[in-house]
This record gives sequence, C-alpha cells and structure tokens, in this order.
Amino acid sequence: MQKFFIPALLFLPLLLSAQRTPRMVSGPGGNKVGFYQFLPPGYSQTSPLKHPLIIFLHGIGEKGMGMEPDLDKLNCCGIPYIIKSGGSMQFTWMGKTESFVVLYPQLASKYGTWQTYYVKELIKYARKNLNIDSNRIFLTGLSLGGGGTWVYASASVTNAKTLAGIVPVVSPCFMTNGCNIASANLPVLTIHALDDVMANPICTINAIKSINDCGAQAIPNMIMYTTGGHYIWRLRAYDTAYNYFNPNVFEWMLAQNRSFRPNKKPMADAGKSITISTANGSAILDASASADPDGKLVRYVWQKISGPSAGLITDDVTAHPRVSRLDLPGVYTFQVRVIDDRAEWSTANVKVTVVNGDVIR
Repeated sequence: MQKFFIPALLFLPLLLSAQRTPRMVSGPGGNKVGFYQFLPPGYSQTSPLKHPLIIFLHGIGEKGMGMEPDLDKLNCCGIPYIIKSGGSMQFTWMGKTESFVVLYPQLASKYGTWQTYYVKELIKYARKNLNIDSNRIFLTGLSLGGGGTWVYASASVTNAKTLAGIVPVVSPCFMTNGCNIASANLPVLTIHALDDVMANPICTINAIKSINDCGAQAIPNMIMYTTGGHYIWRLRAYDTAYNYFNPNVFEWMLAQNRSFRPNKKPMADAGKSITISTANGSAILDASASADPDGKLVRYVWQKISGPSAGLITDDVTAHPRVSRLDLPGVYTFQVRVIDDRAEWSTANVKVTVVNGDVIR
C-alpha cells in the first residue's frame, strides 16, 4: 500500500500548482502585463459557482519582463509562495468553503512603483475570461506591492469601488487620498510591525488615520505587531491558519462583499475584574456581555497579555474559558478579541488578581 500511497502524496503539490499558468495582456500604450493565473482545484468556467478573486502585487525584488523564466521570481513570497508550495487557496468561513482565483502580475523593471493600469487590466481580463464574482475582488501586496495596493485604491472612488477589500502589507508611504477609500466604503485590513526599519509603520498608521478623518463608515482594520520587522510577510501576514492572528486574512476576505453595507464593529466586554487566592488556582473568564450591533458574534479569542509567568487558558476560543495554574501571586491581564460575521473584531481586557492565602469564596 505504501509504495503507491506515498508517491501520490509527494505529487499532490504538483497537481495543485499545475493550475498555475503564465498569461499576458496588453495595457495602455502597448505596454504588456505579464502575470500568473491560478485556478483552484475544481474550478469550472461554466459552473454557477463563482469564485472570489485575489490580485497580488509583489515587492521590489521581483520586478522583471513579465514572462517565464522571469515570472518565476514571483513564487518566492506571499500568496504565490503558498500556491507554489501546493496551497489550494481553499478556505472556510461561516460554514461555507470557497476557493480563490488568484492573478499575480510582474511589474516591469523600468518602473519604480506599481502603475494602476496593471490592476485595471487584470480586473478587466478576469471579468471577461474567468468565472469570478465581481462583487468579491480583492487587492493585496507586500512592501512595494502594499504601496501599489494603496495607490490603486486611493487614486479614485471609481478604483476603490471595483474592489471588495484591500490588504496592504508593510507598505511604504504611498497613500494618496484616503477620502476616496472612505467615500467608496471600501473595507481595509492592513498589516505592519512597529520595528519595521524598511517601511516605517507610521506610513500605515497615517494611512488609516487619513481614511478615518474622512468620516469612513467602513472603519479600517489594522494589525500592528510589536516585533517582526519588515519581513512579517514571510509567515505572519498570509498565514493560512491562526499561528499569528485569528481570524486570518483569507477568512477576512471571504467575509467581505461589495454588495454589503459597511460593517459595524462588534463591542467587546471581557467581564468584571476577578480576585482569587493561590489556593483557588483557577478562574472562569466571561465575555458573554459582548455584542454585535448589526450581525452576530462568531468567535472569541483569548490571550494573556501581561502578568506573572503562570496561568494556562483552556478553550481559548470560547466566551467562558477557564484559566488554571494561577499559582503565582500578582496581577494578570487577559484580553478577549470578539469576532463578528464580517471577520472584524474589537478587544477588551480583564484583570485577575491572585493573592497568597486560603480559598476566596
């Protein structure tokens, strides 16, 4: 049995990545747009099932001629690396499993920054040739590509309205007009790290501020890591699980739709402060007073953010987790992240004070 089964496993990534093919379209002025096209397993041009689309913009080191073998540079990083490694781009949100179509172009070496026509031409191509849902087109990119994401979406309200959401990752200061994003009610999830020395995190902070200052109804989301530097895109930003953040970026995309009204963030409540003794050694946290004003809560994610080294959270994705092994005196702070049906969140903290002594009732 193993002689036949093991080779099948070894070739599985090849079968999945075989859906990736090089393509080229003509842009304005005769400029060519070379790109890879990824169609997920089970894709059918004639199926009534339409797929969400991701357009991914690479970083500065992957520029080239837009054709193979230059195109292979794109497979180093981000979503193209996931696909090259055998990822099916299939994810589940709210009990529904869907697969992304992905287009990832290569910026010509002659350009210093991403030109908006790359995204425009790929959206035009996808609408004409692929079985995609035009209400669920997403734009994301890392570093220079994160900047290109901001540039396209903020260039005009018309541009912003072609998208269901954007995910700029470790972007330089390329935002041009946050009011265009605000006016289009475009959902935003941006990711950066405070210790990034290659693209200053103030670029992301100011970009978010410029959207909010324009009275955005779709309040942008920001994940700001304390550490990790510029290269958080290697593992964190496009993590397909929950190793670094819950929800992951692909769940967030599946929860967005151009036809939806702007989401109202949930309201987190971590409950009242708790005092126990070392003899008690455990406590039950309570986020049941949290609420969502325009939908429903689908997930609670708890973590300890400060305090002594003791403490173990059991069932950390429930409203009422148990914290055990609180055998060191001190003040522990726990945070809950409540996630709504649009994969957006808010947080709240609760303190658990542990004192030496007998059982406190």
